[in-house]
Amino acid sequence: MRNITPAQMRRIWALARDNGMDTELLHLYVSRITEKESLKELTIMEAVKVIDALAGKPVETADHLSSRQEQYLIDLAKQLGMVDEDGNLDRKRLDGFCRSRYSVGSYTWLNRSQAGKVIEGLKAMVERKGHEYEESN
Repeated sequence: MRNITPAQMRRIWALARDNGMDTELLHLYVSRITEKESLKELTIMEAVKVIDALAGKPVETADHLSSRQEQYLIDLAKQLGMVDEDGNLDRKRLDGFCRSRYSVGSYTWLNRSQAGKVIEGLKAMVERKGHEYEESN
């Protein structure tokens, strides 16, 4: 098997930077996907998998969050105002929430268990927001 190419290595670092990942978080993420500790150990195909995941494409793992969980996360985030000026999901805000509370760089990287915890957290925030609205009227 051929090792990762220099171009793939540059692409991984660029995508990690775009996603706000530091070296430690990138290595944890790569380890989760490939079970390898170092980027230099990756094969070309493993590098493709990491690049696709960093670019936001779904990662093929049995424990990856389901499409229903993802849609529910998006709906809850929108209810909390995590939207841009056009009313679309502000991915950076939702990713920041996941990063700060669950040490996951992007909501798309959540496994099913983590997604359940994020959903419960967002539901509690929506509920508190609803109570605050009721109390102010």
